Amino acid sequence: MDLEIIGFDQTKLLQHNIDINTVIRTLGVEARILTQKNKASDAKKLNDIKRHMAQLEWYKKKSKDLNKGYYDCFKNQGSKRDINIEQYRGHLTIYWKDMVAQVQRKPQKEGASFRTSWLYPGTTYRRMVEPLDIAAFYREGGTDYINNGRSPHYKLLQQWYEEDVKPPSRDKLDSKKLKVSGILTEDSLFWAHVEEAILSCESLESANSTLEQRKSSWDNLVKFGEYVMEQIGNYAVSPEIFLEKSSFMKWWGVYEDYIDTSNNSYGSPLISFMKNRSYRLYG
Repeated sequence: MDLEIIGFDQTKLLQHNIDINTVIRTLGVEARILTQKNKASDAKKLNDIKRHMAQLEWYKKKSKDLNKGYYDCFKNQGSKRDINIEQYRGHLTIYWKDMVAQVQRKPQKEGASFRTSWLYPGTTYRRMVEPLDIAAFYREGGTDYINNGRSPHYKLLQQWYEEDVKPPSRDKLDSKKLKVSGILTEDSLFWAHVEEAILSCESLESANSTLEQRKSSWDNLVKFGEYVMEQIGNYAVSPEIFLEKSSFMKWWGVYEDYIDTSNNSYGSPLISFMKNRSYRLYG
């Protein structure tokens, strides 16, 4: 399927206003255009992608109702719904791996145009689906997803996005603040950082950890706190990370207990933000 014929409104991408519902609607419109052009096979593929994305959005909403978010629902596999979502994840991954491969096969100038026209839906896919890959990776006992588990096609989609999109201005941040309640977390690696922070907490509390390992774990936690606060300050994380049963809140509970019980006097903007429950006002 030659997808150069499809186009998305790149102004939304430049505004950092990535919205899965916009992608779903646009895919439907473009599929109808393909049908009118007698490209029934291409239209069917696009409609399938639209349906898979819509299923993930539905799953995301249902998971939020359980007060844990779709990342943790998928990781825990507590219901048939969580297991069934695997097929949509698989279909979308096959599709986007093929799209990335198409870009790589094209001449440089042609490939650059191709990737720009598909950067908006590709970024939405990465932000929506990669957390599911991360959940599966850590559910199976993996560690260091970024170096040991990440698919190259995610790396390229992120690289192209970072090359094409400038950081938001102050005005854009104000706009993002108003819309933060409905966003996908911008860094598709966010949950990998959370999982590694949980492992660092476990290392700190383990009697088998050496002094050097504890120091490394503490340094990692300090960096993680700085990273999270930066994401919050940029309105780049979904408020769903603060749901009561999320892995992030699990991490915070363990981390807070460690600080309190070890008489650790360390303070940080994130610790203040969480202890004061300022996250309740986020989004």
